[in-house]
Amino acid sequence: MKFHTNFSMITSLFKVSCLSLLVLIIFLSPEIARATQISPESCSTAVVMTSSGPVCGELVTTSTGKSSQAFLGIPFAESTAQERRWAPPVPKAPWSETRSAKVFGAICPQSGNSQLAVPLIKSGDGKITDKANSSLTVPFVEKSEDCLNLNVWTPADAQQGPKRAVMVFIYGGAFDQGSSADPLYDGSYLAANKDVLLVSFNYRLGVLGFLAGDGLTGNYGFLDQQLALAWVQKNIASFGGDPDKVTLVGESAGAMSVSLHLFSARGSQPLFRAAVMQSPFFSLPYKELQEQVDVGNLFKRQLGCADTRCLQDIDAAALVVAESTFTNPMSTIFSGPKYYIPFGPVIDGVVLTQQPVNTAGQASKPFVLGTNKDEGLLFVSDKPISTDAYTLSVANLFGRDFQKVLNQYPLKTPDENIKTWSQVQTDGLLRCSSRYVAANTGAPVFIYAFNYSPSFKVWGGPVCNRDGNVCHGAELPFVFHTAEQLGAKFTTDEQALSDTVIDYWVSFVKHLDPNVDSKNAPNRTVWPRFTGQAKNYLVFGPSEVSVHNDPFREICGFWDEIGYNKTEPWPFVPLK
Repeated sequence: MKFHTNFSMITSLFKVSCLSLLVLIIFLSPEIARATQISPESCSTAVVMTSSGPVCGELVTTSTGKSSQAFLGIPFAESTAQERRWAPPVPKAPWSETRSAKVFGAICPQSGNSQLAVPLIKSGDGKITDKANSSLTVPFVEKSEDCLNLNVWTPADAQQGPKRAVMVFIYGGAFDQGSSADPLYDGSYLAANKDVLLVSFNYRLGVLGFLAGDGLTGNYGFLDQQLALAWVQKNIASFGGDPDKVTLVGESAGAMSVSLHLFSARGSQPLFRAAVMQSPFFSLPYKELQEQVDVGNLFKRQLGCADTRCLQDIDAAALVVAESTFTNPMSTIFSGPKYYIPFGPVIDGVVLTQQPVNTAGQASKPFVLGTNKDEGLLFVSDKPISTDAYTLSVANLFGRDFQKVLNQYPLKTPDENIKTWSQVQTDGLLRCSSRYVAANTGAPVFIYAFNYSPSFKVWGGPVCNRDGNVCHGAELPFVFHTAEQLGAKFTTDEQALSDTVIDYWVSFVKHLDPNVDSKNAPNRTVWPRFTGQAKNYLVFGPSEVSVHNDPFREICGFWDEIGYNKTEPWPFVPLK
C-alpha cells in the first residue's frame, strides 16, 4: 500500500437481439436463461446471464492441471466521466448481445502503473512486460473514468451441483492506487483448486473517488464498492455462487474498506456474512465531512478553481497529476493521522457513521485479521532519518503523546532511525490496533501474524527482500498462490505455506471456521479463536505454523494507553 503522508521523509507507498430470447430473459430465471444461450466461438465457457446481460469468459488451466472459468471486465456501472464524475454510481444499462469477458476492463485513473506488483512497461504489441523478467507479460490495461467493472473466477463446473461460497476481494493502495487487474490478485488458482468463487472489482480512487465540497459529500469510491457488492448479491448465483455465503477480503486500504463495511456502513450489512482483513490501519481515523470539505476546497483553489464546475472541466489525468503534488502543500495546513490519506472515505453520518476502531464491540459478523512482521518498512525511504525529521514525524502522527512514543522508541543514528520509524508504524498503526479491535469485539475472531519472508520480491525496495524482513503485502502471493504471476517461483516450503494459508482462508469462507477443512490435513495446527481472555495468534513463521499466546502483550500494552482514535492529536486543554 502506498501512502501519501504529511511529511516529506515518508515516500510513496478496483447486446441477444432475438425477440424470443429477450422474452426468456425477462420472464425466466437467470439460470434458465443462461441454459438457452450459445457461447460465441471466441469464448471457452458457457454463457452466463446476468441482470445486465449475457457474458462469456475463458477457461484457464492452473499449475495443478485443474481449470477455472474467468469472466473479466464485466461492467457493473456506467462511466463516471463528465456529469457522472463525483456522483453516486449508476448501474450499468442492460445489453442484449453476449459480451465477451476475456480481458480485464479499464482501471480507474491514478498515478503510475497502478499498484502492479511487478514493474511493467508497455511494449509495441499492446502488452506490458516486466523489465526484470522479459518472459512475464500481461495484457496492457488502460486507465479510464469508465472503470467500474468486476471479475469473477469460478470452478470449471460451478454451474453444476450446490452453490459455492464466494470471496470478494478489495484491493489496497491508500485509496489512490490499485486495481483488480493486478496479476497478484488472480483468482484462477483459488477457484480451480479450492471450489470457491472469487470476485474482484474496481472502485474510484483519490480525488476522483473522495472529493468533498460545494455540495459534494465524498465517499463515491465507497459507494462504488457497495454497488459492486449489490451486483454480487443479484448475480453470483448465475455463476454458481451462494449469495448467502459471501465473505469480504481486503488488504491494506482494501482491509480498511472491509472494516468500514463491517463496522460503519449500515447499507453494507445485508451484502456479506463475514470478513477477512489483512493489514488494516485501524489507527488511522477518517475525516469528518467538514474536514474533507476543507481539504477539497484547498485542492480546487490550488488549481485556480472557485467551484466544482471548474474541476469538472479538467481532464482526469490532469487531476491525478495535481493530486500527486498536493500532499506537501496540504501538510503545511493540516496535520495529524486523519490527513495521512488526503482523499479517502469520510464519516458523513449517512454512508459511514462511525470510526471502525470505536465500534468493534458492536460487531456480530465473524472475521479474520492480522498483520505482517515488518509492515512499516514499506512506508519509509532508504535515506537516513535525522533527529529533527524523526521527532517531527512522530509528533505529526501522535500529537501530545509524541514524547511518550519517543521514549518508547528512542532516537538512534540516522541509519538506525529508518528501522525505528518503521517499527513505530508497524506497532502503532497496524499490529496493536488490530489486537485491540480483536480483543474488544463480541464477534468470533481469528487473528494471525505473518512472519515469513518470501524468497522473491512482492512490493517495496531492497529492504523488503533481505534480513528476513516481512513487509506490507508480503502475504498476498501466498493467499492467491500467484508467485508465477509475479515472474517468480515458490520454493517447496513456500508452496506448502501457500496451500496452508489458502486452506485456512477458504475454510473460514465456507464454514466461518478456519479449521474445518483441516480434517484433510490432520497434522495442521488448529487455529484457536482470539478472545479478550485468550489472545491466541496463529503465527506463520519461517519454519513452522504455530500458536502463540499474546506475543505482543508488552508493546501493545503501551499502545493501548496511547489509544487508537487520534482524531484530535493536539486537543485543547484550558489552563487552570
